[in-house]
Amino acid sequence: MPGRVLIVTDVQEGFTRLGNMASPECTAAIPRIVWIVEEELAAGTPVIFTKDSHREDDREFEMFPPHCIVGTDEHDLVEELRRFEPDAAAVIQKRRYSAFFDTELERVLKDLGPDEVHICGFCTDICVLHTTSDLRNRDYRVVVRRDGCETFSAPGHDHEEVNRWALSHIERILGARVS
Repeated sequence: MPGRVLIVTDVQEGFTRLGNMASPECTAAIPRIVWIVEEELAAGTPVIFTKDSHREDDREFEMFPPHCIVGTDEHDLVEELRRFEPDAAAVIQKRRYSAFFDTELERVLKDLGPDEVHICGFCTDICVLHTTSDLRNRDYRVVVRRDGCETFSAPGHDHEEVNRWALSHIERILGARVS
């Protein structure tokens, strides 16, 4: 049984370099996330990648512009992480904010049986937050890797302010450790 598992949330081309949700803030976080993945794999930690995986008519597009549609280049993990896909404990395709909704993540974690789950990726205030909430609701000890979390800037959504709020909420309300 591993001491911990790392979940890397939605570090995809559609949040970095391609499409409607492409973000220079998320692109700038790629080297930090690659370093975390390399560090954890070297320590023998199982790594799970999640991928935001939408259909063209997804209801989420009532809220956000179309992004990460399955079969497009936006859906791919960023180029810097693709070399790790074959060694991943799992690659979870998800269609909602939480990586637990209608996916096999619960079974994968049960099979791995970690004492603690570390999480990093995009977007701190959306998919990282909701996946962390569902991890905590399942009584996992969670560590959110601050250096590997990022979100986008948009009108009324300043990435620095939103990251601060989300990480505070994750720590103070959800009870995860932010390191």
